[in-house]
Amino acid sequence: MGGGAVVSSGKGGRKALDASINLVPFIDLLSCCISFLLITAVWVNLGQLEAKSPASKSGEQEEPNHDVKLTLTVSEGGYVFQRSTGEEQTLPRLEGQLDEKGLSRLLADARTAFPKQQDMTVRSTDAVRYADLIRTLDLARGAAFDNVQVVPWQP
Repeated sequence: MGGGAVVSSGKGGRKALDASINLVPFIDLLSCCISFLLITAVWVNLGQLEAKSPASKSGEQEEPNHDVKLTLTVSEGGYVFQRSTGEEQTLPRLEGQLDEKGLSRLLADARTAFPKQQDMTVRSTDAVRYADLIRTLDLARGAAFDNVQVVPWQP
């Protein structure tokens, strides 16, 4: 497995200029790095979550807001769906799990009641698991609410 050993040529005690370098460790390292980058490249696109904050306003004019603003709060107790008209519906947890079927029905009813409404705000407390928040956002997107805004819960 020689490496960078220098062999004398035997003439006049000078060292030979030819040295063999073992490239096997370099190739092993390079193949590991390439395979790692190829495997993790898939997770870059899957791990993205588009969230809009209320402070970020774009320079272009948006179409006027609809009359009703929808807010969905996710907490330890379950879901609370509020409308700016004052209506509020609560979906408590069932056997320790969030009521996703009930939320799907609730969002479908809101979609039929407000067919042009695209905006919804999702508020989450710190105690809510990330997986529960993501499932909630998936349900909102599945109900055709395209502009879902995630904000922290404020008492």
